[in-house]
Amino acid sequence: MQIIWFRRDLRIADNESVAKATTDNAPVLPCFIIDPWFYQWADVGKARVRFLFESLENLDQNLRSLGSRLYLFEGNSVNILQELTQQLMQLGHKPKLYFNRDVQVEYGIERDRTLINFYAQLNLDYHIGLNNFLQTNSLSRDQWVEEYYSYVRQSNLPTPTHINTPKLSLNLPQLTFAELKHKYSTFYETKRVYFKGGETQAQKTLDSFLTKRFHGYHWKLSRPWLAQQKATSHLSPHLTFGTISVRNVYGRTKARAAELTDQPKAQFSLKAFRDRLRWHDSFTQRLYFHPEIAHTNRYPEFDEYYQPDELTQQQQELFHAWCEGITGFPMVDASMRQLKIMGWMNFRMRAMCATFLTINCGVSWHHGARHYMNCLVDGDLAIDNWQWQMQAGITNPLSDTFRIYNPNKNISEKDSDLRFIYHWIPEFLGYNLPDILEGKYVEHGLYPSPILDWAQTRRVNGKIVSDIRKRVRERLQVEGDEEYQNAIATKTAVEKYFESKDKQYQQYKDKQSQLEI
Repeated sequence: MQIIWFRRDLRIADNESVAKATTDNAPVLPCFIIDPWFYQWADVGKARVRFLFESLENLDQNLRSLGSRLYLFEGNSVNILQELTQQLMQLGHKPKLYFNRDVQVEYGIERDRTLINFYAQLNLDYHIGLNNFLQTNSLSRDQWVEEYYSYVRQSNLPTPTHINTPKLSLNLPQLTFAELKHKYSTFYETKRVYFKGGETQAQKTLDSFLTKRFHGYHWKLSRPWLAQQKATSHLSPHLTFGTISVRNVYGRTKARAAELTDQPKAQFSLKAFRDRLRWHDSFTQRLYFHPEIAHTNRYPEFDEYYQPDELTQQQQELFHAWCEGITGFPMVDASMRQLKIMGWMNFRMRAMCATFLTINCGVSWHHGARHYMNCLVDGDLAIDNWQWQMQAGITNPLSDTFRIYNPNKNISEKDSDLRFIYHWIPEFLGYNLPDILEGKYVEHGLYPSPILDWAQTRRVNGKIVSDIRKRVRERLQVEGDEEYQNAIATKTAVEKYFESKDKQYQQYKDKQSQLEI
C-alpha cells in the first residue's frame, strides 16, 4: 500500500509522488491532513485557507474521476501518519510513504524529519519528491540556473489514467467536505472570491493567460489597474499551493512563444513571464538553505533597528492607518484596500507599500510581513518575507543605494488615468491628476491628510538604514568570508540580470523596427 501525502502539491498532473506511487497500478491511499497548526498559525489569513479548502475539494473530484478519492484526515500530521501506518500494517500491508519536499517553515522541516525517522525505525520505505525545482545540495548561482532550466525543460511526468484505491476501514478522525465547510465556515465568509482554488481552475487560468491575457505582460505587470484586470497571469496562488507545476507552466509558455515567431512583442512578454517563474523558484531555494530569513534580519547589524517588538503608540497609529488604507497617500491607500478586499496586489504596489511602512513609518518589516501573510491569497514566506527585507533596505548591502518608492510619483507613472485609485477610493471621483498630486482634496475633508511628511521621513529614516548598510558593507569587506563572497555574487548576478534585460529589450526594439520598415 502506497500512501500519497499531499501538502503544497495539490494536483495530479506532473506530480512526482503521484506518478511514482501509481506505477503498475499499485494500490494507493491519497490523503491530506487538516493540521490545526496551519489554520491557527498567526501568519495565515482567511483567503489562503479558503483557497486551500477549494483546492482540496477539486483534488478529491479529480481523484474520483480516476477511481480514487482523497482521504481527509484531521489532527497533528505526525500523529495521524504514524497511526495510519500502524493500522495499515495491522491490515497486512507494508506501507510506503510518498510526499514532495516542503520548505516553507521550520515546523514543516521538523515534522518531515520526525516521520522519516519513524519510517526508518520500522524499516519501511519512503520517497521524497520534488514539487517544483529545488536543489538540496549547495550550488553556485550559475550552476543553479543551469540545473533549473534543465529541470523545467523536461517533459511533464505522466498523469495516471486510473488510480487504484481499495476501500479501507480506518479508525482515524476524518472529515467529509460537507463537514469541512460546516466546521470551518468562518473561512468561507468572504463576500466575493477573486481567486478560486483547484487544479482545474489553475489550468483554466493558464489557458486564458496564454490565449490573450499575456500580451503586454512585460509592462502591464507594474500597472495596478491592468494587473487587477488580469493583465498578469494570476497564477501566483496556484503556484503557492501547487495546483499547477512550474514545469507545466514553463513548458506551455515556451510552446506558445514558439507559435509567435512573427510577433516579437508577444514573445518578449512571454519571456518576461518565464523569467518571473525562475525568480519564484529562486526564492524557494534560498529559504531551503536559510529558513531563518523568514523571521530574522539577514544581517545582525539591523537588529538594532528592525525587531518584532511591540510597537510604540505612535508606531501603532501609523501601522493601523497603513493596514486600513487611510494614510493620506492615495496610491498606498488604494493598494492596501485592494489587499484587504482581494487578498492580492501586484508586485510593484507590494514593494511600494512595504517601503512606505518600513522607511517612512519606521515600523519593522516583521509587522508588515505578518499583515501581508494574513491577507494574501498567494502568501509565500519564501518570497514575501525576503522581499520585505529587501524593501526595508536590508539586503544587498554592497550597493551604495537602495530604493525608496515615491507614492505620488507612482500615481503619475503607473495610474495616470486614476482608474485604480477611483476604484478603491471613490472619494476621489471628480478630482483629476493635478488635483490629487497637489492635495486639493484635503480642504474638502473627504479623505484624510497625510499621516507623515514623506520627504522628511525618507531623509531621516533613510539615512539610518543607509548608515547600517554601510556598517554591514564594511564588516563584510574586512572579513572577506563566505558571506562577503555570496554578497558579491548576488550583486554581480543582479547586474548581469539587468544587463541581459537591456539586451533583450534592445533586441525586441530592433525586431519591431524591422517589422515597421
